[in-house]
Amino acid sequence: MLKLYNFDRSPYGVKVRIVFAEKNVPYEGIVPQNKNEDPEFAKLNPLRLTPVLVLDDGRVLYESTIINEYLEEAWPKPAMLPRDPYERARLRLIEDVGDQHFYPAIRALTLAQYEFQPPVLVRKPADQVDHKAIEENTRKIHQHLARLEADLAGRTWFGGDLFSLADAALAAALTLSLPLLGILPDAKYPSIGAWGKRIAGRPSYRAGAPKEPARIQER
Repeated sequence: MLKLYNFDRSPYGVKVRIVFAEKNVPYEGIVPQNKNEDPEFAKLNPLRLTPVLVLDDGRVLYESTIINEYLEEAWPKPAMLPRDPYERARLRLIEDVGDQHFYPAIRALTLAQYEFQPPVLVRKPADQVDHKAIEENTRKIHQHLARLEADLAGRTWFGGDLFSLADAALAAALTLSLPLLGILPDAKYPSIGAWGKRIAGRPSYRAGAPKEPARIQER
C-alpha cells in the first residue's frame, strides 16, 4: 500500500489528501516523528519536508505538487486536469503561485502575530507583534485574493466544471487559514465565498481536512 508521510494541519498535506480521496486511492497515512532529526526520514526526503509518498516498491516522491501530478497520471480517472494544453498550464500556474507566494504570505502573517503551539495559535504579547509584517502580508494576501476572485469569475471551480488540482491546492488557504485569521469571508470576494461553500460539501474535502483544525488562543 502507498504510504503518505504528512501532518494533519499542513496545507500541503490537505492538498494531497483531497486528491487521494477524489481518486479513491487507498494509502496509509503516517505522521513523521522528529523529522528534523530522524536519519530514516532524511533518507526519504533530504529536505526533511512533508508530504512524502512512498510507492509500493519503495520508490519515493516528495513535494505536494509532484505527488499530485503523479496521482493524476497513475490514476487518471476522475481527471483533475483538462485536456486542453493552455487550460492545464493555467491551472498549474494557479497552483504554483499559491505554493510559492500565497501560502508564504499567509504563513508570514500568522507568525507575525502568533506563536504556534500545535494545534493552537497563541497570540503574541503586544510588544512582540510585527505590525509591519502584518501590514505587508495582509496587502499581499488581498492581492492574491483579488486575482483568485477573477480566476473564479463565471466558473464553478478553478477548472471550470472540472474540480482540479488547483482547487485541491487552495482548499486549506481559502477554507481554513484565512477564515481563522479573519480575512475571509469578505464581501469583496463573492466567487471565493461561493466556491468555499461548494468545496466544503465535497466528500474528498471532508476526507482531506484536518481532524483537529488549528484554533486561536488569546493570552
